[in-house]
Amino acid sequence: MLYFFFDVDGTLLPFGKDIPESTRRAISLIREHGSRSFLATGRSLIEIPDAIRSLGFDGGVYSAGATVEAAGHYIFRRRMTEAERDSILDYCRYHGFRMLIQSDDGTYIRKDDLEYWQSLLLRHVGRLLDIPGIKVTDSIPLSIIKLLYICNGDGMPVEEVAAEVPAGFSVVANTVGLPSHLMGEIVLSDITKATGIDSILGFYGGSIEDAVAIGDGANDIEMVAHAGLGIAMGNADDSLKEIAGYITDDISDDGLLKAVEFALFRSETR
Repeated sequence: MLYFFFDVDGTLLPFGKDIPESTRRAISLIREHGSRSFLATGRSLIEIPDAIRSLGFDGGVYSAGATVEAAGHYIFRRRMTEAERDSILDYCRYHGFRMLIQSDDGTYIRKDDLEYWQSLLLRHVGRLLDIPGIKVTDSIPLSIIKLLYICNGDGMPVEEVAAEVPAGFSVVANTVGLPSHLMGEIVLSDITKATGIDSILGFYGGSIEDAVAIGDGANDIEMVAHAGLGIAMGNADDSLKEIAGYITDDISDDGLLKAVEFALFRSETR
């Protein structure tokens, strides 16, 4: 049995577009071969659209590893402590960053920050994204899973943010198609998509050699490097392609289906 782990935006579907029929076929093919499929995404669980849920995954790694679900149960959850919450909010406020703050009941964002973010998406990506659970409010949630920051003006290199954030945090480039100097993701450094994969494999008694991780962005590097077979989409960042064991075609050219077929054929011939 293989355990497939899929990023969402740019992997299961093109940014801001509908799910391709080839993606639906890929997930069905996994079931037909008696294997399991999971999401492995920077999105929180509440941010997953119904169209993606309906594909029939066996669980998922959400918020870049902070929430892990299998067989309808949470098997791992990590939230910021009060001290971690205060330190990262202070850091973002000091730099004047706009923020999308992931919490279990939704993703909090101020109205003017939402409008600014949407304007960046339209300018750089050409479309908006379907993200359920957005809460337009001035409030800050008490329980924070993950934080996405948006820079004003000319922005700030993601490497500079990564070098400055308080201890215990890591920074990766955003996965929504914006330039990395304008937006990034701040996550707790002790969790990644790779640690989420390990939680699921431990739950089922699977081996890392039977894990197939497929992604396209910088926050997929850990899981693609960690899995027995790490696959980069044809539209992936060069940094991901450099460490991938296999590079498939672009998402718009049935790349996901081809990746799944490659992994299944490789398994059958081992």
